[in-house]
Amino acid sequence: MELGDILIVGGGLVGQNLAERLSRDGYNVTLIERDPDKARDLSDTLDARIVQGDGTTTPVLREADIENVGLLVAATERDECNLVTGFLASHVFGTPHVVVRVRDPLHEDGFQKACLDQPVEGVCVNPDTASVDRIAALLEVPGAVDVMKFFGDGMLVAGFRIPTVSDFAGLRVSDMTLLFATTPTLAVAIQRGRLWIVPGGTEVIEAGDLVYFAIARDELHDVLSLVGAPPERQGRIMVDGASPIGLALAKRLEASDERVVMIEEDSVIAERAASELSHVLVIRGKGTDQALLEEEEIDKVSTFVALTDDHESNLVAGLLAKRLGAGRSIVLVDNPAMVSMVGDMGMDAIISPRLLTIGQMIQHIRGGGVRSGAALLGDKVEIVEVEAVEGCRLVSGPLMEIKLPQGVLVVALQRGDELVVPRGPDSVIVGDRVLIAVESHKSLELEKYTLA
Repeated sequence: MELGDILIVGGGLVGQNLAERLSRDGYNVTLIERDPDKARDLSDTLDARIVQGDGTTTPVLREADIENVGLLVAATERDECNLVTGFLASHVFGTPHVVVRVRDPLHEDGFQKACLDQPVEGVCVNPDTASVDRIAALLEVPGAVDVMKFFGDGMLVAGFRIPTVSDFAGLRVSDMTLLFATTPTLAVAIQRGRLWIVPGGTEVIEAGDLVYFAIARDELHDVLSLVGAPPERQGRIMVDGASPIGLALAKRLEASDERVVMIEEDSVIAERAASELSHVLVIRGKGTDQALLEEEEIDKVSTFVALTDDHESNLVAGLLAKRLGAGRSIVLVDNPAMVSMVGDMGMDAIISPRLLTIGQMIQHIRGGGVRSGAALLGDKVEIVEVEAVEGCRLVSGPLMEIKLPQGVLVVALQRGDELVVPRGPDSVIVGDRVLIAVESHKSLELEKYTLA
């Protein structure tokens, strides 16, 4: 998408972060916030035009100059408000691109059907679905703190904290080809303290680094052994909280024949969950109850996942479960600032629906041939999957001659059924699906190479 005007409705954490990112990228951003005090605060902190008012009404949308924006993002906390705003943008004002944040799958389905007969692109972003997808991906990769899937699930990008005993500790990134001479495996990003690095070949992996690897699914076992990840423990998965995310995760795990036990404090919600789950044991109680966890043999649980709506309780429950012997602990803490502190807090992984929502919205906005994408922990590096098209600079010659900017790395290619890690002399050809790591503040530069 070309640089232009973007209208965001909702000045909560998602709206604020999105406006900050897009303004930094050079977009002209207007943000509508209903609360007068919050609107004044946003005027002082954001490089964006702030309009105070109700974004579900046509006068306020007109005041925000909706007729001249290329894209509207409805990002309030309420599905109903976002749907009304999205409907007005798509059906009344003819906004070319509309992104709506929704949590109810029925709302999502209804909005997308309503847009089918309109000359607009209507997209729904569901934070609950994004959270379940990320947790399910984490459960597939022992020891990982973050996992994303690309190339139709054929390639994983997984982050691991590198222990001293790891074979990767002290290894130069360029020497990974000695370990994976014929397989597409590459270090694509490194977090060292507060520093994020998209590594060149000379970078050395250090013990304590959080390193993201692009891994062909068939090579996952070999990578895990070299990372020094603990062996996967066989056992039940315990889900704390029959929240919408918790219930959706339990249903997905149940369908894949995983052994699952669920804890829910509210008796009515627990009974409802039990009626919807055929092979999941639902227990009335709290995940912070040590006696209950010990009674349910928490030390034999492979993974404890805390997904209640009380995020402070999730942290306590996750720490307690880990101390009592659970193999892994994954917690829902919807504060993006805490996600990058996962190692310091003693958690194996932290899920932030808001951060996942922001990442998905950014990828819908990016354009430039992007098929999918995700932000890594800390939101400083993005992984994007693009399709190489005729006339784009990416296919104009060998990668070493194209001279991608520093902080941009071609990670892998999918060419038909083949996965390839390209080297400098290699070329991208039209039709390749290309996986690229890019520092977030340089993501717009990538469009110069991916657009025809």
